[in-house]
Amino acid sequence: MTPAEQANHRLARTITLGVDDAPVEANWTLPHPERYFADCQAAGFTAVRLAVVWTAHIADLPTHHVSDSALDRIASITDAALDAGLAVVLDNHLDPDLMTDPARHRDRLIAIAGQVATRFRNAPPAVVLEPLAEPRAALDAVWNQYAADLISTVRAADPDRTLIVGPPFYNTVMGLEHFRPPDDYNLILSIHQYWPIRFTMQGEQWLSAEPGWQGLGGGGPDDWIGTTWSDTPAEHGELAVGFQRVAQWATERQLPVFLGEFGCTPQADPDSRVAWVRTNRLLAEQHGFSWGWWSFAPHFALYDVVAQRWDERVLAALMDPSLEARR
Repeated sequence: MTPAEQANHRLARTITLGVDDAPVEANWTLPHPERYFADCQAAGFTAVRLAVVWTAHIADLPTHHVSDSALDRIASITDAALDAGLAVVLDNHLDPDLMTDPARHRDRLIAIAGQVATRFRNAPPAVVLEPLAEPRAALDAVWNQYAADLISTVRAADPDRTLIVGPPFYNTVMGLEHFRPPDDYNLILSIHQYWPIRFTMQGEQWLSAEPGWQGLGGGGPDDWIGTTWSDTPAEHGELAVGFQRVAQWATERQLPVFLGEFGCTPQADPDSRVAWVRTNRLLAEQHGFSWGWWSFAPHFALYDVVAQRWDERVLAALMDPSLEARR
């Protein structure tokens, strides 16, 4: 296997945990994610994806210097995950200013990538870098160049690190035809899958403020409440076509695929949620994709941190080896 394929194998069953250290990281994150790594490993996960809002930790604006304390903390959390037997994806998550004005914030993006790469250049191969998740809005038009610049920056500090990159428009299949990743021997393609959004995002008010999504589902999150999903032939086929499209695109470019995010609001009907989770997981595995559930907690939670227990039905849909695809 290539280094990228080896790294992707380690990401076979991944779960995202948001790292809470700054106000912007509140509400969808955990203050001490390392407390849950042993639980993740015991449940069957092979990796954790740490979603870090690196822009919240800039200590020196003129030079875009990431604070040493933030780098130290993420390094400590990464070590804890590795000690628990988990691979790690370090994700640069959320940068709304960059999305709306890419040219103005490009230097900051590149500076962050270089500093993170430098800090983790001696980490084991089980640590994978994701220089930016979910490019969108104004960034879409220039994403191919920015992705190439990010990869070049990381390579200057760490020539052999496996990197995760994905298409514009939130890393979705809808942006895939516009994506031209650079020719690099150690890349993994990331795809985020929340389709159909009328089902997965029902009742999620925050979505209304996100650019570009409004026209995809018709109406809005409140209008979608009560939408069900039962893996009918039509519903299954719609998802299968998308997965096949990703597989073909990646095969032509010899890139392994990481279903970097998929998830469904707990506001959905429980039986529908389980069916949707199972189908996405099985389609990913049929195509040889690794996958990453969004998220551990508290958003789209798979784990109740108060009761200290998993959502057993959803966890089984993700992990049960006896489940097989119907088609």
